[in-house]
Amino acid sequence: MIVKATREGLIGHRTATGHIVDLVTPHVALPCVAALWRWVKVTNPDNGLSKVARVLDVGPWEEQDAAYVYGGERPSAESGADSRGRKTNGAGIDLGEVVWRALKLRDNQNVDWQFVDDPGLWTFVDPDPTKG
Repeated sequence: MIVKATREGLIGHRTATGHIVDLVTPHVALPCVAALWRWVKVTNPDNGLSKVARVLDVGPWEEQDAAYVYGGERPSAESGADSRGRKTNGAGIDLGEVVWRALKLRDNQNVDWQFVDDPGLWTFVDPDPTKG
């Protein structure tokens, strides 16, 4: 689904999974807690560049927008206000710095994203110390 993406600029802060946002780990935030730890492929439709990343945070704006994340509806943040009445920027996904750079984004712009079950040959060190 093509949605507006914003850069998650919280370097040094913890995500919903406990991961400390850095300049190394490819991650995204989607507005649904159930999406945490899933893999996504994000593509810049303007240049065709893609990056696989893990959902390590919840947002932007919402925490339970399952109708968008799993149901194919438009992000509720596109309405201009979130469920708490805060004014939104219309974004449906936040991208970590690694993903942002890999896609060569310059400003908040549209990206296409989809869940992937197998990240393929891409190597990822799981930042969750409670696993395995």
